[in-house]
Amino acid sequence: MNIVLMPEKVDFRISTTDLKAIYTESGGVTLRVDVQTRWDVPLDQYREIELTFGTVAELRCITLNFFELYTDQIEGISQQDDVLAFWESNSYHPDPGFYEVMNSPILNEKRTLFDPRNRLNLKHYLVAGYDSYVEVIASSYQFAVKD
Repeated sequence: MNIVLMPEKVDFRISTTDLKAIYTESGGVTLRVDVQTRWDVPLDQYREIELTFGTVAELRCITLNFFELYTDQIEGISQQDDVLAFWESNSYHPDPGFYEVMNSPILNEKRTLFDPRNRLNLKHYLVAGYDSYVEVIASSYQFAVKD
């Protein structure tokens, strides 16, 4: 079965070799990652963001390159001839390194354990760094650019 990734419509591209994950039982999961915005690319600069996930059922941190591990098994990411033009006209990157896993076997298998009444609207998120990736089963997320 192929993995179907739906890119999150965010105005940044994860560009990191270092992911920092913070998990608290009451506060969910916070990921700190380096990103580039549209305005950072021509300046070759990076900034840190915090992705905060609420109502977290599971967090997985894997020290492997996701795209090398699942070569030829990934669907859903559109290839653009001119990524910057797409990004400018749509206000989101076509391949941001941050996705929802649409056909998640983990979520399908554990939904009755995590959310038997289906009240939480859990989703399977993937944050791909260079040599590692993080999977989060959560109900929502928000992000903030750090100064």
